[in-house]
Amino acid sequence: MMKKTNLITEAALLAAIYTIFFMISFYVPLLNTIVMWVLPLPFIFIIVRHTIKAGMILWAVTLALTLLFSVMALPLTLLFGSGGIVMGALYKKRKSAFAILLGGSLTYIAGFVLLYIASILFLKIDIMKDSITLMKDSLERADQFSKMIGGGNEAQLQSLYDSLDVLQYLAPSALLIVGVLFALLTQLVANMVLKRFRIEVPPFPPFREWSFPKSFLWYYLGIILLSFVSSEVGSPLYIAAVNLILILENIMIIQGITVIFYFSYLKKWPKAVPVMAVIFSFLLALPLQLIKFLGIIDLGFNLRKRMKS
Repeated sequence: MMKKTNLITEAALLAAIYTIFFMISFYVPLLNTIVMWVLPLPFIFIIVRHTIKAGMILWAVTLALTLLFSVMALPLTLLFGSGGIVMGALYKKRKSAFAILLGGSLTYIAGFVLLYIASILFLKIDIMKDSITLMKDSLERADQFSKMIGGGNEAQLQSLYDSLDVLQYLAPSALLIVGVLFALLTQLVANMVLKRFRIEVPPFPPFREWSFPKSFLWYYLGIILLSFVSSEVGSPLYIAAVNLILILENIMIIQGITVIFYFSYLKKWPKAVPVMAVIFSFLLALPLQLIKFLGIIDLGFNLRKRMKS
């Protein structure tokens, strides 16, 4: 009886906490980008402390509370609630850190895909297409202003327009990358909070030891070769190729960054050195290409093992 009373009290408190953070996320600009990462925590916390059923009940309560404020805010609770429940269940089952990340990523990706489809079907809003239209309008205004003051570079402008034309086909990879980032940030915040309550969490291995399967390299090389096959812009083959290239290039870059951290570890450099090197690389195109090349070499020839020997 006492345990049930404690559960009800805890659930009510977590529902109140969720409501406060939800209101900040929905109504307060700037702060919402920080506070939104706290939204899945009540679901993770109650599942780890009690049961998955308790998490589902809390989700139902928060959905009802959300409806009291705005129907338009419902997707926020659906998204972060589902992410919190899946990740909480994986924490409860003591799965590995990467298993929790995978489960959260798949949940967020599925949520984003459903929300994207729903916004097109029911609200007639295509966020990707509308964003590209706004960017093209901005480019046109900038070009007109540039011509008025005697400037303008037609070749550079056309290059930007071509980039925007490709961007409209990258919705699948964008949803995937954003889903993974959401899951990773949720997990990092959850780990900090759970540790404060002395709840054991599965740690990630050191970043320098992260590595993707070698098969990803062959996928990447295969897609690069496929991209040389003549295919009509906008065709299914073209869309698949540009999305897979973007995803796999990001994987190669992450692999390359782990090499930098590993080399820094072997040299016993301060942790700030690889961090600053990576930040600098993202500001300039050439170093980033070199990092990608490092990732390819590491996957293909076990570069880090050769460094160690």
